[in-house]
Amino acid sequence: MFTVDPTPSVGEELDWRAGAACRDVDPELFFPTPIDGAALVAAERRALSVCRVCPVLNACRSWAIVEQPHGIAGGLTEDERHRARQTMPRLAGCADGPAVVPGPSLRTDRAPAIAAGRTALTAGADRGDIARALGVTRRTVDRRAAALAISAGGGR
Repeated sequence: MFTVDPTPSVGEELDWRAGAACRDVDPELFFPTPIDGAALVAAERRALSVCRVCPVLNACRSWAIVEQPHGIAGGLTEDERHRARQTMPRLAGCADGPAVVPGPSLRTDRAPAIAAGRTALTAGADRGDIARALGVTRRTVDRRAAALAISAGGGR
């Protein structure tokens, strides 16, 4: 069983954790046991539903990307946090950890990206290229295409 260490790291404040939505939730919820398939997706969705309403999601996400390798944390799965760590810039000469922790993008600042994605989809651009250009997953582009009822678009 994995646990989340409730004590702050060196230089980290404990303030944000006191307001976390998961504070009074069984920690097992955030460490799904199914290996894969529909059971895993359902377990992850249950945990992520707690994160979606959390008032301290930004602080938790910053902490989770750097400190939490397992389970659901910061509104992200293990794979999502792993990808975030892979793409984070590092300080010159600092090999032991990330220099900058990306926060979640606000929904309001995604409007230009959504518009650009819609334009690219309707123009028939490759969905993989669209995902890379906008910094989203291929699945996100596929969902947007389905919502727009676009069956063509390359990169299937």
